[in-house]
Amino acid sequence: MRIPRLPRLPRRLGLIALPLALGLAGLAWAERSGWLYHWFPQFIPPGIHLGVDAPIPLLRVVDGDTMRVRYFDLDLPIRLLCVDTEESVHGDAGQNTDFGAKTSSWAKDYLGKAQVRVEFKQRGWRIETDRYGRALAWLWIVRDGAEDELFNETLIRQGWSPYVTRWGNGGAYHLRLLQAEAQARAEGLGIWSRQ
Repeated sequence: MRIPRLPRLPRRLGLIALPLALGLAGLAWAERSGWLYHWFPQFIPPGIHLGVDAPIPLLRVVDGDTMRVRYFDLDLPIRLLCVDTEESVHGDAGQNTDFGAKTSSWAKDYLGKAQVRVEFKQRGWRIETDRYGRALAWLWIVRDGAEDELFNETLIRQGWSPYVTRWGNGGAYHLRLLQAEAQARAEGLGIWSRQ
């Protein structure tokens, strides 16, 4: 039995498509691993510090500890550091709680259309992310004429979340967060009222 030959054009197309696909896969690997920027430093994106000091729009409050912000031209999901509020929008409805829904509602009301600053957790020049691809960050509410407010601390101080150190402590904010949690416990606020 004779095997039919492919027409000339598709074979030539295959000879072009295979190296192109391998090249794109190699480029994606080089970008993810950081080697692309080692070999071609001119491709390093703008520094993370750009946009951190300037207020940026808060696009959406997903739940108590997850937000979406406008970062440069990205709709960037962020996960707040050192807090863990109860679930309200989890894909598994059994994970969602009434207290999680209250926390989410409170966060949406509290933040409203606030201007925020985002202080990202960095590894070198890269923004660190969690396993879901959300940027790990401190969220600051910009207050005109007053000191900016660390929203992560506010969640803890109001009793919506404990101070979570499972993935590392709050670094420069560690003492502030410890004091906020101690105050919420002493006053029996939020999660501490149920103990």
